[in-house]
Amino acid sequence: MTYTKEKMRRKKRTPKEGFDFSCLKGISLRNINSIILFPFFAALLNRVPYLSLPEMPIAYFLGCVIFWYIFVETTVRNNRFFDLHAAYRIALYAVVSVGIIVNSVVVYFISTDLLVFITPLFFTVAIITILIGFDEGAGVGLFLAFIASATYSFSLDAFVMLSIISFVSALATRKLTARISIARAGFFVGAVFVALVFARSFTESTFNWIQLSAAFINPVLSSIAVIGLLPYIEYVTRIYSNVGLLELGNLSHPLLKNLSVNAPGTYYHSVTMANLSEAASEAVGANAILARVGAYFHDIGKIKRPQYFTENQSGDNPHDRLSPSMSNTVINEHVQHGVELARKHRLPLLIEDIVRQHHGTRNKLFFYRKAMNEGSKKSEDFGYFGPKPQFRESGIVMLADSVEAAFKSLKNPTPGNIREIVAEVVEGIYNERQLDNSGLNLGDLEGIVDAFTRVLASSSRPRIEYPLEEPPTGVSDADNPPEQNDETGKREENT
Repeated sequence: MTYTKEKMRRKKRTPKEGFDFSCLKGISLRNINSIILFPFFAALLNRVPYLSLPEMPIAYFLGCVIFWYIFVETTVRNNRFFDLHAAYRIALYAVVSVGIIVNSVVVYFISTDLLVFITPLFFTVAIITILIGFDEGAGVGLFLAFIASATYSFSLDAFVMLSIISFVSALATRKLTARISIARAGFFVGAVFVALVFARSFTESTFNWIQLSAAFINPVLSSIAVIGLLPYIEYVTRIYSNVGLLELGNLSHPLLKNLSVNAPGTYYHSVTMANLSEAASEAVGANAILARVGAYFHDIGKIKRPQYFTENQSGDNPHDRLSPSMSNTVINEHVQHGVELARKHRLPLLIEDIVRQHHGTRNKLFFYRKAMNEGSKKSEDFGYFGPKPQFRESGIVMLADSVEAAFKSLKNPTPGNIREIVAEVVEGIYNERQLDNSGLNLGDLEGIVDAFTRVLASSSRPRIEYPLEEPPTGVSDADNPPEQNDETGKREENT
């Protein structure tokens, strides 16, 4: 028996003395802040205009903590973007705080009696839903509905109505692709609000035109505010909505124009990749817009030294004059330079992640084998710095990058050959463990292979060969009489 095993046996026999602190391992400053401190702060913020606590303050603060944890924090913890970037949580806190201030101030200065109808929940819920997601937006809406109803003496009627409006607001603003859709969502929520108020009037045997008008105008005005503020929020936080991503992906961005001029091979490679990434994302339920725009920008770092990459070369290869280690350094540089350009131009945080992660930690086998012939055998010296893809869209862009490059080397692009090489590339990257942190499973990879094969097979179909048409008898190619063409030819010969 070894010393280590004997030591472990004695450690197991020795009874533990004192208090067991293992139950406190899950407690951290971050958890305390996200579960207790912020909802407590939000509850106080809502009471700032009143300078007083509501009825039953213990129930008020405890309810805020419970609602925040159940409906907001649980959804946030399932969103991997919050683990990647602190900006997501900061943006969530900032938007919710501003929303609470706006809600409480509007109600305080207009009328508490109209609280249910003038509380602009659409403003906060729409921004959170558009920027982050439906689950987060709906959860924040329920949290704000509780805070507003607590101001109205914990009215169950107010809570139910505001909860319905919050859910409808999140539902109407999810997956938007145009700014005008935000305005349409405001009108839709206003119409739903009016319908609720109208139905409520039958139970109370009263009909109030002021309430009806406020219920419709509230979401409409809120939608106008969202449209105006959203571009500024995107620029400051670098958290972009699908609307903002589409504006970046219209190929008129200065970086993409620069890429098309200085590295045209890389530019067209990126456009093809974008088609592959979009199709694959749609097949597995990922964000197709993020994947497409990420593919456009993934190789922007090649702007600096385009001639060192095969797709931009026209015969001369500078790597023939460099050592393998120097070539490795030059190739690695395009990732770092791409990250710097993404930060300089304030591209979305997730686009910067795709730029950094689209090669993962893979080795450059060509230069590694070349170095082996010269005596070097350290494969880790010829790998990218990573990290590996951290979300599905980033993993899809990595796969599309390798598949598109492999497809170009295919001499006979039949559907069977295309599927074979696509499956081989995807399986190879999976076996390298590059997709471990991406969230892609085996079922997703099968769907991605099918999507890649379909797009590449469609793009490789032969065109119909059109026969050349003979010009009509007695008419020249320039549609001029023969005599005129003869005269023109004589003038050209004399010049």
